[in-house]
Amino acid sequence: MLTNKWGSAPDLKWWRFEALDVHQLYAVLRLREQVFMLEQNSLYEELDNLDQDAEHLLATAEGRLVGYLRLLAPQNGPVKLGRIVLAYEARGSGLGPELIRAGLARADKAYADRPVKISAQLALESYYEQFGFVGTSEPYDDGGVLHLDMVREG
Repeated sequence: MLTNKWGSAPDLKWWRFEALDVHQLYAVLRLREQVFMLEQNSLYEELDNLDQDAEHLLATAEGRLVGYLRLLAPQNGPVKLGRIVLAYEARGSGLGPELIRAGLARADKAYADRPVKISAQLALESYYEQFGFVGTSEPYDDGGVLHLDMVREG
């Protein structure tokens, strides 16, 4: 259980876009911006019009968003997990694998016959392999950070 940094395990809860309140949505967008755009200096289209149709997994601890993942339902293809992000203070706590396992469990329950795809930062390829993901593309530049497509069969 993840208790080492917060005194209790972060609360993980799934939300549909329309159920997020403005404070939750702001926290999600701010965390994604802080990590991906500012910390990693990656310029990409953050507001990509996919959030509205996604499910959002928010991990909160002590009233603060500390982790996030979004799940996109398959559109004649694989389920997609993306925007997987941890606040600085959550790194090394075990929350990252917890988010991924929760995303995979949700995908398996709702779309059992579908593969799951991620666009992984190349530096994290071996990390995602531990969850059954296999690289399916050559590395490519995504906002100034090398990525590769990875798939876990359903």
